[in-house]
Amino acid sequence: MVRFLAAVLVLSLLLAGGVLGARHLGWLSELPSYFFETLVFVALTTMVLYSYLNMMPPGRQFVQFYLLTMILKLLGYGAFAFVIIILDRPGAAANALFFIITYMAFTALETIFLYRKSRSA
Repeated sequence: MVRFLAAVLVLSLLLAGGVLGARHLGWLSELPSYFFETLVFVALTTMVLYSYLNMMPPGRQFVQFYLLTMILKLLGYGAFAFVIIILDRPGAAANALFFIITYMAFTALETIFLYRKSRSA
């Protein structure tokens, strides 16, 4: 679990550094308005869901619980993205793009760690 938390922290720093670096180099005209909130929200939900999934024994029950967390994640993230788009219509594209990038990165990280766990069990 400690390795996963460290990986989440490193990935968060890489994403933040990448966006801030792109802004500094002029590749982005401005930061997404919900940059920090999106990064923290996705990182925290990934850590919470991974901690529950990590406690589950491998097998059929794990697969069902994993699918349930995917559905909850999609519904929760969809609501979060909807609220951000409603609150900041001019910056909706930048916020949505950053949200999709963070979602994909953290989901990939979670999947890699869960796959490694299932292979060692």
